[in-house]
Order: sequence, then structure tokens, then C-alpha cells
Amino acid sequence: MINNLNKRVLILGGYGNFGACIAHMLRSEPNIQLIIAGRNKTLADQCAEHLGEPAEGLRLERDAINLSAQLKALHLDLLIHCAGPFQSESDYRVAKACIESRTPYIDISDGRRFVCDFHRLSPAAEAAGIAMVSGASSLPGLSSAALAEIQRELPVIHSVDIAIAPAHRIDRGLATVRAGFESLGHGFPQLQRGYWRESHAGNNLRPITLAHPVGKRWLCDFDVPDLELCPKHFPELHSARFATGLEPLPLQFGLSACAKLARLHLPATSARLAQLGHKITDRWPGGTPHGGMIVRAEGENDHGETATRCWQVLGLNGDGPWIAAAPAAALARKFLHDKATKAGARACWQLLSLDEILLELNDYAVVTAIETHSRERMPAIAS
Repeated sequence: MINNLNKRVLILGGYGNFGACIAHMLRSEPNIQLIIAGRNKTLADQCAEHLGEPAEGLRLERDAINLSAQLKALHLDLLIHCAGPFQSESDYRVAKACIESRTPYIDISDGRRFVCDFHRLSPAAEAAGIAMVSGASSLPGLSSAALAEIQRELPVIHSVDIAIAPAHRIDRGLATVRAGFESLGHGFPQLQRGYWRESHAGNNLRPITLAHPVGKRWLCDFDVPDLELCPKHFPELHSARFATGLEPLPLQFGLSACAKLARLHLPATSARLAQLGHKITDRWPGGTPHGGMIVRAEGENDHGETATRCWQVLGLNGDGPWIAAAPAAALARKFLHDKATKAGARACWQLLSLDEILLELNDYAVVTAIETHSRERMPAIAS
């Protein structure tokens, strides 16, 4: 029998790295029943047991033929989709099942096409009377919130540079590794000096410096939703870039080498090799438990003067993954308190304030800062 006093939230892939973080954050929400779901019932039960009552584990396949019927029978108030990689789910199977079952939906995808094309589901979502949001993670959920904060003092934005430097000494989910590894060598357009130019995942290896103790990292181009969303929302924009990668440096060199092999149509990024890379990365010596994200924008202030604003967030002592989970947790609270966006399907672009996201991170070793630079004092993210 369903307890109608509790809001029922199902986290699909809830025992994975990010799903478990989101579940832990939402545990503090009053009158909530968390359902940890995935293909492995044992892991789901273990995660639910760790969360305590009234959480429960459930076996649920994201590819199940009768998924919409199963969701409808569960009488959910919200589904949070964390069962990536999302690049392989181009048919929006889970989102469409939510529409059929009239279940509000959030996902943590950072796949460019998945997030940027998500609005195509909006007519069906509006007809079902539910709100659906894609990309409630670091990109574009957190990055767009940081850009909104930057735009308060930099109303005209000409260029955007975003970089994520993950810590090495953290737990990595296989889905996250697969998504990045299998994309190596894939081409994508990015706006550079007013023109759309081709790059590819693993291209343009360059040094980027974040605040201490993260410091200097070597990162390379990757495709993310922000490369398409920024030009849509900033009419004066002429350049947008994103970089990420690995540490220690030999792993990053290996990543770039795999990208070059993939460009030569050699089998360097298969699912099997991604699994091997996942094991090698976990066992590779060196590296630190510190990582960070930087969002830099150059443009014009209220006086028409050229200026640069640079926002950083650092996840210390292995707490970096909580940063990526925070936007979904913050947005879920808005859904549960009926403060979410109106019915329809949309990307998580400036649907959350920076304060709302950072509030989720109060209990973790996470620090942030925002700085203003003149053109002569450009921060070290520029290559």
C-alpha cells in the first residue's frame, strides 16, 4: 500500500556514483520516499539500506519494454535518470516512458545532442502536464548558473571558456568512463572567433591552471551542451570552448593518443577498451584527490569596458563528485515543492541559481571564488 504522505522519488541508476550522491543529498528532504532502482537488485537494496527508512531498492531496467507501465504502477512524484551513458540512449526511452506514465523527470546527461534536442519532447510533455529537464549536472546545470552570476556584472558576453579537471583519487563510474572514452575522436562544431569550426574529442591538449591545491592540469577538447547552448543565449558571443581530461599526465597523453587512433578509424575506443581503461585508471599511481571546475567569460561591463570574470569551484579530498550531483538534488527539491518550471521539456539552462546549487554542498569540502580581471590579467585558462 502506498504511503500518500510521502513524495515518491525514483532514482534510476541510484546505486551508481552520481545517483548515490543525489540520493544521499535528498535524504534530508522531509516526507520523501526514495526508491533506488537499476538492473542489479542487490546493489539497489544495499544502497537503500544505507540510506535508511523509508528508502527501498527495486530492480528496474531502463530498456524494459513495459517501462511506462511499471512507472505508472509505482505512482511516482519524480524520476531522476542517472543510468547513463546517455549518448547511447538517443531515442529518449526513459523520458518517453515518463511522458506516458505522467511522471515528472530530471536527468544528469551532459551529452550535447541528448540535452540540446531534448526540447523536442516538449509538446508531448505539455500534453501530459509534466515538467521534464535534461542536463541537471555540472554541464549545463551548474555552468549556466555560474554564467548567470557572471552576467550580473558582465551583461555582454563575447567569449566563454569552461574546463573541468577531475581528481584522480576518486571513485569513477563505468558509465562515466565509457561516455568519455567512446566519444574520443568524434568530431563536433564549436564557435571560434565568430565561425563554427570542427574539433574532436581529445583534440587541442593544453595546460589550464586552477587555484591551489588543484593547480596546473593538461586538458583537451570535448563536446558538451554548452558549446551549443551558449551561442543561443548570448547573442554577442563569438567564441566558446570546453576542456576536460585526466591526471596524472601519462593518462592524459594516453587519452589524446586514443583520440588520434580513433581519427584514423582504428579500434581504440571500443566498449571493451573503455572497461580496460576504467581498471587501469583506478590502479594508476599518483594524482590527487583534488579537482575543480572553472568558468571564464570575457565581455563588456555596464560601462562598456572590456573585462573578464572567472568563477571556480574546487572539490577537495575526494568530494568533487558531489559537485556534479548537486544540481539534480537542488532541482529535485524545486519539483517536490512545486517550484519547478512549467510543463514541457527543456535543458537545465539557468533553471537554478548558483546559491541553490551551492546550498547542497555545505557539508562537503567544496570552495568557490569569483574574480574580475582586466584584459592584461587574463586567467591561466587561456591556452
